[in-house]
Amino acid sequence: MRDQRGPAETTLTQQNTNWWIWGIRLLACGPVAVLAGSASWSFAEPWCSPFVPQATSMLAMIFAWAIWKRLSYLKVPVFFATLWGSWSWMQGLHPPNAAATFTPPKNEKLLSVGFANLGITTAPSLDTQDPLATWFHLEPLDIFGVVECHPDRVNQIQSWREWHTVHAEPDARGANGIAIFSMFPIDSVQISRTPNARLDHLTAIIKGPQGTLQVEVTHPCPPIPGLLHQRKSEFDHLEKAARSAEFPVLVLGDLNETPFGTAWQELLTKSELVAAQPLSVATWPSQLKGVPIPQWLGIRIDHILVSADLGFTPVEVGPRMASDHRAIKTKIWRHAQ
Repeated sequence: MRDQRGPAETTLTQQNTNWWIWGIRLLACGPVAVLAGSASWSFAEPWCSPFVPQATSMLAMIFAWAIWKRLSYLKVPVFFATLWGSWSWMQGLHPPNAAATFTPPKNEKLLSVGFANLGITTAPSLDTQDPLATWFHLEPLDIFGVVECHPDRVNQIQSWREWHTVHAEPDARGANGIAIFSMFPIDSVQISRTPNARLDHLTAIIKGPQGTLQVEVTHPCPPIPGLLHQRKSEFDHLEKAARSAEFPVLVLGDLNETPFGTAWQELLTKSELVAAQPLSVATWPSQLKGVPIPQWLGIRIDHILVSADLGFTPVEVGPRMASDHRAIKTKIWRHAQ
C-alpha cells in the first residue's frame, strides 16, 4: 500500500500558511480602513483621524513581515498604505502656522503657563503622593488653567502658590468645572456657554509683565454622535475670540481634537493661532478605571495655542495622575514689536 503521510503533511502546511496569509490580510484591513476614514471627506473622520499614528505603525509592522516572508502581492499595497499614513502623520505634526524656533531671546522674561483636565478628581490625602503637585512644584506655573475641576482640587491648587488672582467655578458632579490661576492681575473674566454647547468656556484678560494677555480656557465636547453641531459651535466661538482679540491670545484647553483632525486644521487656519509643539506626545488616556495605559497607545487632545506675536518653548507633558489626562506646560514670551 502506498504511504500517503508525506503529501498529507505538505497539504496541511500549505493550508496553515494560507490561513496565516488571509489573517494578515484581514489584519491590514483595519488600519487601512482607519486611514481611509481619517480623510477630510469621510463621515468617520472625527473618530478615525485620532488614530493615524497607531494605524500607520501597525501597517509598517505588517509591511516588514511581508518583506520577511517575501509576499510581494501583500507588501506592495501595504507599502502604499503605510506611505499614505506616514504623510498624514507628518502633516499633523507640522500644523499650519508652525513656529520656526523655540529659542527665546536672551534676558527675556518668560511666563510659565500650563493646563490640566483634572477629571473631576478630588485632592489626594496628605499622606498620598500627588504626581500633579510634584510636577507643578518642579517649576511653578505663572498661569494655570484647569477644567473638570472638583472644589477639593481647586482649594489644593490655591495652596500651591501665593496667586494674585484665582477665578474658579468648580463642579463636584459634572464636567463643567473651570478655573484659572494667575500670578498677575486679572482685569476681567467671562465664563460663557456658546449656543448649543455643553461645556463652559472661560475668557480672562490678564496684565502680565510683558503686557496684557487674553487667555482662553476651553473644553469643547468630544466628537460624540449627536453632539457634533455643539462641538462645531465651540470651535467657531474659539476662532472668533482669537480673531477679534485686542491682545495676544493664549489658549489652554482640552480640545478633544488631535493634530490629525479636520477641525484642528480649520481652527488653526481660520484663527491664525499657532500650536505649541511638539505634538507627538499623548496626553489621553493616561489610565482608564485605574488601569495604566502605555503612553504610545494614547492620543494628543490637550493643547496650548498662542497668537503669532507670542513665542513658546517646547511643550512638556506631565506624568500619569489621578485624572485620565496628563497635564501640559510651556513658557511663552512676547516677540519684539
